[in-house]
Amino acid sequence: MDKTPRSVASVLLGGILVSVLAAGAALLAVALNGPWPVAVCVAGVTVLALPALVTVLRGRRARIRNARYRRPVMTSAVGLLVSLTWIWPHSATVTPPTVPGSTILTSADGTRLTLHVTRAPSATKPPLVVVHGGPGVSDLSHDVAALAGLATDRDVYVYDQLGSGSSSRLDDPLGYTDRRALDDLERVVAETRAPKVTLLGHSWGARIVTKYAVAHPDRLSAVILSAPGFPAGTSPGPQKIGDPGRRLDTAQRLRLYGYLMRPRNLFTYALSSIDLRVAHDTAGDREMDARFSDIYQRTTPGLFCDPHLADRLGVTGVGYYAHQALAADTSPLADGTVPARISAPTLIIKPACDYLPWSAVTENAGLAPRAQVVVLPDTGHQAYIEKPDAYAELVAAFLNHRPLPFPVVGAADPPTSYRGVR
Repeated sequence: MDKTPRSVASVLLGGILVSVLAAGAALLAVALNGPWPVAVCVAGVTVLALPALVTVLRGRRARIRNARYRRPVMTSAVGLLVSLTWIWPHSATVTPPTVPGSTILTSADGTRLTLHVTRAPSATKPPLVVVHGGPGVSDLSHDVAALAGLATDRDVYVYDQLGSGSSSRLDDPLGYTDRRALDDLERVVAETRAPKVTLLGHSWGARIVTKYAVAHPDRLSAVILSAPGFPAGTSPGPQKIGDPGRRLDTAQRLRLYGYLMRPRNLFTYALSSIDLRVAHDTAGDREMDARFSDIYQRTTPGLFCDPHLADRLGVTGVGYYAHQALAADTSPLADGTVPARISAPTLIIKPACDYLPWSAVTENAGLAPRAQVVVLPDTGHQAYIEKPDAYAELVAAFLNHRPLPFPVVGAADPPTSYRGVR
């Protein structure tokens, strides 16, 4: 074989191209409803094995004395090696920390929800149930600590949603739906044994809280939407998901995109967009939760007004398949039998440095005629982690019908104090 630099480069580049074509063939096979083993075989035979077979047959005829017959074999060999970077599930595992005092709620189907209750010294007010965001992004240990200050006159319930944190993962990723999330929330609400509760929905969790509030107005004493995402529409339609990367600096974005561009990441994300079940069979929860955790960790500076506080946030409680499936849920706000309105008193907390656009506040306020909107100064998306004392003071004032410590603003347009995405 010609060992000139040009020859070596052509073999390496050819091998990379063969590997890319193999990945494309595998994805095409899945798109045509082929199972993963078949997709791998199709890719191997059509893109890798066939060129190697032709080369071997031609090489036998020529007794492999001509160097031109060896180069395709070497190219296929390089392609096989490169393909291991997107086929082989090379990743670490992540395990969320155990939170002392947590309990397990077991559903009829055997799935388990991890729940923590911070008991008030004298619980005289309706309990507070917290619905975390993501979807599929739990941080039970930090959430419990940050919100414990609200357990003065009411119990505070914080739980890992199905598919995240220490709660169960489903064998079928398409089982993660808004309907299932609402059923699980109802399970937690029932656990309080209270006639009425207050719901606090953070980020994407506000979507589930607004759905619950519309369907069960008689069960709620108040609603708090914290850095809310966009609510479900009144008719089926795709969700609008924000991008925390918009608040990263150039170096942080490059680190994030560099990780996303790794072959196994690209392949599994592409596979997830084609068929989530095949993706789950190919790359299971353990692997993809770890990859999602790595991605989430690289976005955390964008979740704070002061990016140096990003290490306050836990990143090991994420659930990749819950995130993917729930983000694709297109179910409407209500089933059409009840008005799409929130009748309970509502507080919308908008962090001053939020990555979610202000229009999410406008849409949520449109569902709640009694909504009050407050911009929490010097806080990013994770406001209750960044400024827990100010956050608790605001929430407590609202729930106890005291004057709010920060001014109420209009929902239509952001005030001059708002520094987030518009």
